[in-house]
Amino acid sequence: MELSDSALYSLLELPTIPQVHKDHRQQPKESSSRPSLSCYVATALGLLTVILVSLLLYQWILYKGSSYSTCASCPSCPDLWMRYGDYCYYFSVEKNDWNSSLEFCLAKDSHLLMLTDNQEMSLLKNFLHNDFHWVGLRNNFGWRWEDGSALNFSRVYSNSFVQTCGTISKAGLQASSCEVLLQWVCKKVRL
Repeated sequence: MELSDSALYSLLELPTIPQVHKDHRQQPKESSSRPSLSCYVATALGLLTVILVSLLLYQWILYKGSSYSTCASCPSCPDLWMRYGDYCYYFSVEKNDWNSSLEFCLAKDSHLLMLTDNQEMSLLKNFLHNDFHWVGLRNNFGWRWEDGSALNFSRVYSNSFVQTCGTISKAGLQASSCEVLLQWVCKKVRL
């Protein structure tokens, strides 16, 4: 067998119009160096929101500041006094006899605590723990408050005739000798 030097040629025909395959995937769009109109609108709305929230916060701070610190006609209680209803209450931490406690309250434009009913007494007993506090109650031919009104809603526990001043504790009203050193409670109308 002899090998011959002959070449074999084949003709390859390619289409002249390129065929495009449809690709349904979203192609990335060319980004331009210039932002779109929607980007400007979003930025403007964001800035406007920040400005409005800042103004509202500023107004709220001014309102709160004025109603608590500079409002001369607003009813409030002095520092270290507890507010409840229309009254302010002061619970002392130091101890004095009954007369010195009364003088302290009078110097603060108040009076030793005079209870108006059992509801007020129940409320205040929650703040007293087991300590005794002077109240504006004395036994001068019957238990009377400092304003002269009679005690008519509770009983005062007493075990001696020398106990002529009133105290309050978690257990209720009790008599004590006026010279005993106790804490006290002042009460005044909110201004």
